[in-house]
Amino acid sequence: MNKILLVGKTGSGKTSLIQGLQDQKIIHKKTQAITFSGMFVDSPGEFLENRRLYPALMTSSVNCNIVALVQDSTVINSVFPPKFSSMFKKKIIGIITKVDKESSNPERAEKFLRRAGAEEIIRTSAIDKTGLELLRLSLT
Repeated sequence: MNKILLVGKTGSGKTSLIQGLQDQKIIHKKTQAITFSGMFVDSPGEFLENRRLYPALMTSSVNCNIVALVQDSTVINSVFPPKFSSMFKKKIIGIITKVDKESSNPERAEKFLRRAGAEEIIRTSAIDKTGLELLRLSLT
């Protein structure tokens, strides 16, 4: 079974995405520490937002097969630096979240993820389930 590390900014929808993929009730909560849920490793947004914490992301990825870069489609910027994915020797995918929102701009989010090094990109919504089945297939 694949293990997947989700990396993204605080509030990008990593935890909600996991809940949606596991057919759980969506409960918005702030992840305070690395959390394990089945095949998913959920990282706090601060691990990406603070470069001094990058080693925690690298350590968290050791037993993972896939690193998923998660980008909120409603925000106008990204905290992923160019070629961010090069620190991981794993399959890298990009997940665009919140595509159901009126302010969503998935094209902009895709540009951010490609610049960070995502090889495959999937557009999703944990709320209306857009893209979740495609993402499940991609993660197996």
